[in-house]
Amino acid sequence: MIIYDISPDIMKAKLYPGDTEPSLKRVSEMAAGGAYNLSDINMCLHTGAHIDAPLHFLEDGLGVADMPLEKFMGKCTVACAEGPITAQWVEKNMPWNCKRLLIKCGGSGYLMENAVHEICRFRTELVGIDSLSVGSAENEEAVHRELMYNDIAVLEGIDLSGVKAGDYFLFAAPLKIENAEASPCRALLIDDIFSFM
Repeated sequence: MIIYDISPDIMKAKLYPGDTEPSLKRVSEMAAGGAYNLSDINMCLHTGAHIDAPLHFLEDGLGVADMPLEKFMGKCTVACAEGPITAQWVEKNMPWNCKRLLIKCGGSGYLMENAVHEICRFRTELVGIDSLSVGSAENEEAVHRELMYNDIAVLEGIDLSGVKAGDYFLFAAPLKIENAEASPCRALLIDDIFSFM
């Protein structure tokens, strides 16, 4: 069994323009005479590997704490893409039984609206991408809304640089934060898990 950590370090992750830069502050430090180390963190919920909940773009959508956990765990397919991801790419690269799709595009790809319509035909549970967003600046809202209207979880900001295309077991559960539109997660891909069990 091989475990791939596809989560960038929160403190070093690329940021979406305008997002709060993460900061870690020690409020108690053993080196300064404290009995223990204790820290506070300040960050945008969309930093690093994170889940977008429907509440991010749908006023009455589910918050991240209310999303079904099974969406974030299970068999997934990693597929490679270059540039804008089209419906034709989805038809060629997404297996019919794929419930969780992770797209490896070197951080420069995004879903076209016709690709989202095609993905929705698969009754997909989750779409992930190694870009900061599943959509481009021009179609970001439309892409997110269509995925969320179709009950598809969105995983963004992952690092797939060390992962080959193929099938894996995904674990990417978000933190339980009530009324939050997003949450960081520790996204992991596990290879050959079923032979280990």
